[in-house]
Amino acid sequence: MAASNDHNALRNSKVNPNIMEIGTWKINFLSFTKPTNAHKSPVILLGGAFHNFSSLSYEAENLAKDTPVYLVDLPGLGGNPQAAPDLTIEDYAELLKTFCDNLGIDRTSLIGLSYSSAIAFTFASLYPDRMNKLILGGITSRLRDSVKHLLEESLHMLTVNELERFASGIVLNMMNFSQRHNISSSEQVHENLYKNIISFNNQDMARYRANLARLIEQDGLPRAPQCPVLVISGEFDNFTTPYENFQVARTCPHSTYVVVKGSDHMVSHEKSDVMTRLYRRFIGDQPLNRMKDVELLEKREFPRDRIRLEPRYLLNDVGYLDNGNGVFVPVNIVDINNFGCRLYTSFKDHRSLKRSQQFTLHIPTEDMQMDMIIFKQADNGHFRGIFKHQTFERTKVFEGFIDKVASTCSSAYAA
Repeated sequence: MAASNDHNALRNSKVNPNIMEIGTWKINFLSFTKPTNAHKSPVILLGGAFHNFSSLSYEAENLAKDTPVYLVDLPGLGGNPQAAPDLTIEDYAELLKTFCDNLGIDRTSLIGLSYSSAIAFTFASLYPDRMNKLILGGITSRLRDSVKHLLEESLHMLTVNELERFASGIVLNMMNFSQRHNISSSEQVHENLYKNIISFNNQDMARYRANLARLIEQDGLPRAPQCPVLVISGEFDNFTTPYENFQVARTCPHSTYVVVKGSDHMVSHEKSDVMTRLYRRFIGDQPLNRMKDVELLEKREFPRDRIRLEPRYLLNDVGYLDNGNGVFVPVNIVDINNFGCRLYTSFKDHRSLKRSQQFTLHIPTEDMQMDMIIFKQADNGHFRGIFKHQTFERTKVFEGFIDKVASTCSSAYAA
């Protein structure tokens, strides 16, 4: 099968990819090779949930200066329209191996970001003799309970065809909206992401329902790869936090861990120039220290004061939980931040608390209310909840309230 060598074609989002059929599955790919480096082992750059050939064009064009590059969209990922609800992460890794076999790729350096990071990790673990180097971004061994609940809510919005709330919720929860002023390209990225999602057709929605369900069910990673591994975090990533990325890096015997400043989970969109330099330097065995906007963490332990991205503020205010049945459960709001809060109530056995996880938290002294999910309950009457951010305007109003709390209340703890 013919492979395109036209780098500029990548800038056209409607570029027609090569298609490899493996049984009932189709793998979309583009190949970039120069005569001067055709003899080298290639780099495979995997598309993810919100990456496609167009969004990865800058990286591909620059990587191709050093080595052959394959951009690969596995079924249901990137721009590949084929839904794949039954495929597991291991199935994806096996498909990628067959792809390499069919093209005669004996060894590769593999790049997996966000959704495709677990696929890349699993491939490197299962097929160590096929690996040169592995680069991962936005990876975690399993999602936090709070994030799982938010994704389940997003899946529900998609299932009931609430596309606008789904799109807003993905942007507000996957990106760190509260840190947008510290991320130079945040506004442009979140606008592009929102426009992309709001234009979903039925085929797109089917793909993302399958992807979200698979992400929610992910429970751990296989044995750590033995090849050299670079793990990259966005400084303000609240979806897969820097600490979670660090924990994965620490399991790998030959790992390097870096933080890209001024970015969040969408770091590859926000800092594509920095990411590309990291790829090229790591694959080319060049040092990563003293790079602009890159912090190389070589300590054995992650800095404790940076485990939590945003402090919780001791509010100790009265509030009420309402699940829509007309009964308000009084609570004390112990601490709070943009993402969630800790509550205490002596009505811990109230039937409303037993029957539902979905509530609206009313804060009467501020005339403020936020929809939330209760995801953790302790025996002593303490509850932990996470806020559902699904509209931009309401989120901005709530941010103003949290800013006021931050100016008048002390931090509960930083980690």
